[in-house]
Amino acid sequence: MRTRWIAVAAVVAGLALAVPLTALAVGTGQTAARATSVKVTAGKPSEFHFTLSKKSVTKGAVTFTITNKGKLEHDFKINGKTSKKVKPGKSTTLKVTLKAGKLKYLCTVPGHAAAGMKGTLTVK
Repeated sequence: MRTRWIAVAAVVAGLALAVPLTALAVGTGQTAARATSVKVTAGKPSEFHFTLSKKSVTKGAVTFTITNKGKLEHDFKINGKTSKKVKPGKSTTLKVTLKAGKLKYLCTVPGHAAAGMKGTLTVK
């Protein structure tokens, strides 16, 4: 019986040592890449206008969620990638990997960017 208790104590002690070692390995500065989320509202406050939830983001993976609050169909283009067209009252997402700099975005529907559906996002 005593042999079992010694074996159990050895296992518990081993687990106690394993937890801090795991914590040290996690705290080495290596982090999993996470996508930044940006909400894009098209057609509000006016039909030919975008509102972004963030004016700047960190370089890397960014997921744009585009919601059309206007009365016309819109899309969203940034860094050479364009979302599918979004009907009024609907949403879509666009996943893009961004490098540091100032990136232009716009609606590619003819005449919309010229009417004001464009802007610049800062990527740090």
